[in-house]
Amino acid sequence: MTAQLCVHDILQPHVLPLIQRIPGVIFEQDNAQTHMARVSRDFLHYFLGLSDPQIYLQSSISGIIWDAELGIPRV
Repeated sequence: MTAQLCVHDILQPHVLPLIQRIPGVIFEQDNAQTHMARVSRDFLHYFLGLSDPQIYLQSSISGIIWDAELGIPRV
């Protein structure tokens, strides 16, 4: 799966609506190649409001956890 397909087929239609609907949801990302691609990082930056997603995404072996209740990434 390419990063573009990941964003188009998974993140936009499924992940984003779920994150927006559920209060206190925690989004966790595993740093797979398709998740680390620029198009995926740009999507996360735009829709989740990460100030510098590449720093957050690359700073943790286990990935990023997004705490929607606090509105901050937990690394």
